Amino acid sequence: LLSLVLWQEAVWHWPAMRIGLAIAPGPFVVPLTSLLLARPLIARFGAEAVVATGLGIFAMGVMVWAIFAGPDASLGFAILCVIPSGIGVGLTLPTLMGLGTSTLPASAFATGSGVINMIRQIGFAIGVAIFVAIAGSTGSAEARMAAFRLAWWVMVAITALGLIPLIPRRLAGTQGSYHSPESGKVGE
Repeated sequence: LLSLVLWQEAVWHWPAMRIGLAIAPGPFVVPLTSLLLARPLIARFGAEAVVATGLGIFAMGVMVWAIFAGPDASLGFAILCVIPSGIGVGLTLPTLMGLGTSTLPASAFATGSGVINMIRQIGFAIGVAIFVAIAGSTGSAEARMAAFRLAWWVMVAITALGLIPLIPRRLAGTQGSYHSPESGKVGE
C-alpha cells in the first residue's frame, strides 16, 4: 500500500482523500477474503496451496502496477488493481498465522502468535526499506516511474521467495495441518 500511496502522490499528484479512496478496497477485501474464502479453500486444498495461491495473486496485483501504471492517473485502474493484492493478503497472512500456530499447545499460543506477528512486522519494515531505497530517488518523471517499476518487480521477486518454504513439503507429498482455534479441530 505504501508504494501505491507514494506513486499516486508523486506521479499522479493526487490529494490524500483521493489516494485513500483508491487504496481502501484492497484492505477492505482482506478480511472478506479471509473470512469467506480461506477456510473452505484450506479444507479443500490444504494450507500450503492457499498460501501459494495468495502469494501468486498478490504478486500478480503488483505485476499489474509494474506493467501498466503510467503517468496518466486513473481512479478505476487504481481501485481495480488493489483488489488482487487484498485477496492475496487475505489468503496468505491469516493462513500463515493458523499454520504457524496450529501445532502449539494452548499455553504457548499467545507467545507463538506474538512471535509470528513480530517476524511479519520485521519483514514489512525490511520490505518498506527496500522499496524506499529503490523508489525514493528524485529526478525526472521518467526516472521516478522507472524506479517505481523496478521496486515493484523487486517486490514480486521477494513475494516469489515466499514460495520456497512450501517446495520441500510439496515434493515430499506432505501438507501441513491447519488448526482452527475457533473450532478446536485440525484440518488438512
